[in-house]
Amino acid sequence: MLGRLIENFVTLFVVLDPIGSVPIFLNATARVEPALRKRVALVAVLVGSLVLMLFLYLGQYLLEQMHIGIPAFRIAGAVILFVFALHMIFGGHHEGGAAETHRTPAEIAVFPVAMPGIASPGALCAVVLLTDNNRFSLGEETITAGLTLFIMGLVLLALLAATRIQRLLGNAGISVITQIMGLILASFSVQQMIDGIVETFGLVVAH
Repeated sequence: MLGRLIENFVTLFVVLDPIGSVPIFLNATARVEPALRKRVALVAVLVGSLVLMLFLYLGQYLLEQMHIGIPAFRIAGAVILFVFALHMIFGGHHEGGAAETHRTPAEIAVFPVAMPGIASPGALCAVVLLTDNNRFSLGEETITAGLTLFIMGLVLLALLAATRIQRLLGNAGISVITQIMGLILASFSVQQMIDGIVETFGLVVAH
């Protein structure tokens, strides 16, 4: 149980990446008044948390209604997570775009900070894979939900301290941390792909 908790925490921390969210937030809010940046951070984390919770509890039911099995989603999700990880390692996944000039702080909080900055495709895939209804009870899924919300709290703290973090680590420091997390995520995605293949073909793997 403890091992699974640690694995889930590390996976969620990597895909949500509190430090990696800082460049997106700073670029998106470059033209937002400093007094309103705190509101942008709060709204972004709230929206991101809501989306993640919806996918965590309801994502698999939606897949089942579409006749998509968890093994298939596990393999597809693993591929997406692997590509996501490669971008983190080689392509600067967390580089933000140009500053938003014609949108309200609330709109900026929803896009691009909350989605796809925080609740990224990789994060949405991860929460569904980590709460497979066929493998985990509702109580275990709720524990994973708690871990997710705890890390979202860390994301909020990182966004509120974004200017200080950038000043302390610099773009190079943030890039190094993102690349290390990308390597961990790549390993997790490969394991998920193997598990999905094993489930699909009913293979027996010796441990």
